[in-house]
Amino acid sequence: MISFPNKAKIEKLKQLVRNALNQHIDRDYVLLDVPNYRNIGDTLIWQGELEYLKELPHKCLYSCNPYTFKDSKIPNNAIILLQGGGNFGDVWGVNQKFRNEIVKKFPNNKIIVLPQTIHYQKEDNLIKDSELFNAHKNLILCVRDEISYKIAKDRFASCETYLLPDMAFFNDFSMFHTNKINNRTLLIKRVDKELGDTELIKNTLIANNVKNIEIQDWPGFYEQGTLKRKIQVLYNIIETKGSEKLKNTPFKFLVDDVHGLKRRDYKDYNIRKGIEFINQYDVIYSTRLHGFILAVLLNKEVYIFDNSYGKNKNFFNAWLSDFDNVKLISK
Repeated sequence: MISFPNKAKIEKLKQLVRNALNQHIDRDYVLLDVPNYRNIGDTLIWQGELEYLKELPHKCLYSCNPYTFKDSKIPNNAIILLQGGGNFGDVWGVNQKFRNEIVKKFPNNKIIVLPQTIHYQKEDNLIKDSELFNAHKNLILCVRDEISYKIAKDRFASCETYLLPDMAFFNDFSMFHTNKINNRTLLIKRVDKELGDTELIKNTLIANNVKNIEIQDWPGFYEQGTLKRKIQVLYNIIETKGSEKLKNTPFKFLVDDVHGLKRRDYKDYNIRKGIEFINQYDVIYSTRLHGFILAVLLNKEVYIFDNSYGKNKNFFNAWLSDFDNVKLISK
């Protein structure tokens, strides 16, 4: 039998979510802003939310991404669940814009923002968003770390606020644990604007005498400026804008509510791809939050670097500091 020393600790994290949210999700609901795109980490959050919601006696009445959303699909008395993740604020504008739109349009529905990291670069944006959220009479805001919790309590004071772990921990990947020794080490290195201290990464690998390390981002992520990246951006525009333009036309049959123009098994495909990616290695160094969460769920030895604004470090300090075989690398 394969030992899984963090199993009981993960179960405690899941129980925190149940203790907080079971009482609030007391009728049928909709799940909005689902991440049906190439980011494996966001897909893990989505699947974890679905695993949690399976435990409840209520039904999901509608689910969509921002590009397929239709106001008419939201019943008057349904609870609105908004996707968790690391995009609450002004770093990733599409998701916050959609969240704000929902809060404005549905003042009488209970709204629950599933666990998020809050980060704002501009005070003006924080002021505008907090005024909007504070004006809603029944809004529950869940956050994933102490820094976000302080912002929520101070600036989103009219919202009921909970400090909760990431929903990806509801995924059970124990069936994919393996005793196979690959003698391979991976660095999951972001290729986007959230990449943190590259000098710290370099010095850590030297200090730990890590040799023959393989350096990649999530499968399907490419460096800025490369031809693959340009093709990928073009494809994303076609998928998202295509979904928007077709959803209210005679060709709306080409657009699925949840999945847009992409294939219906894209979520499951992404998760399988992520598991296969991580399971090639014994030791994982990660600059991505869900790179190291997936590695923990797959029972790997994991080293965590912070991202550009504290998200990874703050999450580790909130939930993972007592986990076995998981270490934060910081100055």
